[in-house]
Amino acid sequence: MSIQDEIARLATAERLFCLESLLTGNETIRTLWLSQEVWEAVTPPYPADEAVRLSEFREFLDGFLEGGRFSVAENPDLKPSDAMIARVHPVKNEFWDFRVTAPKPGIRAFGAFAAYDTFVLLTWEYRDDIPDFDAEVDRCKHKWAELFNGVSPFKGNHLNEYLSNYWAV
Repeated sequence: MSIQDEIARLATAERLFCLESLLTGNETIRTLWLSQEVWEAVTPPYPADEAVRLSEFREFLDGFLEGGRFSVAENPDLKPSDAMIARVHPVKNEFWDFRVTAPKPGIRAFGAFAAYDTFVLLTWEYRDDIPDFDAEVDRCKHKWAELFNGVSPFKGNHLNEYLSNYWAV
């Protein structure tokens, strides 16, 4: 099966959810598929004590959907603080993190590309609650394996094959 077939299967089973922009609805340039875990975090209303951080997370995802310009770090060993999307180790596995940096401390959300301008976010955590970054990446990889029946994430040869409207940092 292809990634698209798996996404369709998972969406039908309500294990993945297609996020719509709060501003433009389903008329977006990019597509985001979310696990239940991420879906619940970014769907208002937010708990009062987490409202600011979770609304910033949602704003970040809406910016992605609406085609906003994102800074991307392709090399996981050279991730400048202004990288909004960054590849994680090991590179061959094709997992990335979305880096919501404001307000501090930020949020990290992990997933993989399914196609050009299409991303699947599976896990997230407050940055200050990640004592072991590699373990958090492993949690995402395990979630992918659990959901996608042996289908690997999309693999491109250059950032242009993953994403529109970006700049490399």
